[in-house]
Amino acid sequence: MANYPLYIAIIGRAGVGKSTLVNSLRGLRASEERAAGVGVTETTVAPTVYLHPDDPSIRFWDTPGVGTPQFQADKYLDKIQFQRFHVFLLVTCSRFTEHDHNLASQLLREKKHVLFVRSKIDIDIRNAQSDYGESADNVKETITVDIRQNLITCGIENPVIFLVNNQKPEELDFPEMVSYIMGHATEYKAEAENQMDAAIKAAFSEEKAASSCIIL
Repeated sequence: MANYPLYIAIIGRAGVGKSTLVNSLRGLRASEERAAGVGVTETTVAPTVYLHPDDPSIRFWDTPGVGTPQFQADKYLDKIQFQRFHVFLLVTCSRFTEHDHNLASQLLREKKHVLFVRSKIDIDIRNAQSDYGESADNVKETITVDIRQNLITCGIENPVIFLVNNQKPEELDFPEMVSYIMGHATEYKAEAENQMDAAIKAAFSEEKAASSCIIL
């Protein structure tokens, strides 16, 4: 169980900070060896796996941005072969869009675990403080409530939401997000292993039934 692989996919539109999130989850900067590539243009052209530094059975998959010419929204999940992943971090850096809602709804219908991540939250906090003199806590609470209400309106019940600054993983909800993932890792692995066992048994039963058929 402990060594059973857990595949966590980081998905979302291009430019929302997916690759930076992967690096921060692994304690790396973009300039360091083995870090995911980041840049002002789309740098991830195919799903790419990165191992957790302390538990290599936990594997983060950086994915291309949804809605690009190469990964159109209506074909995105099939193109990244979403069935192989057990948990999804759906990342946005602004309001959740129709693409985000559609992705989440499709994944939840497939009984996948989806965690919602709002990145670059430091920009929203800085702008609100400059324009309205609001405190960081008030801005964070307002954005969290807005995200939750929007997701619930779209039929997504009890969403798990994290507001993060990928450049400073020690701040905001980043530590809580890491604790949540690690705290649920055993549960996720057990579920994934059970699903794999069920699939193998089903395939074996089908093969056995087919081999027992009498051909006339």
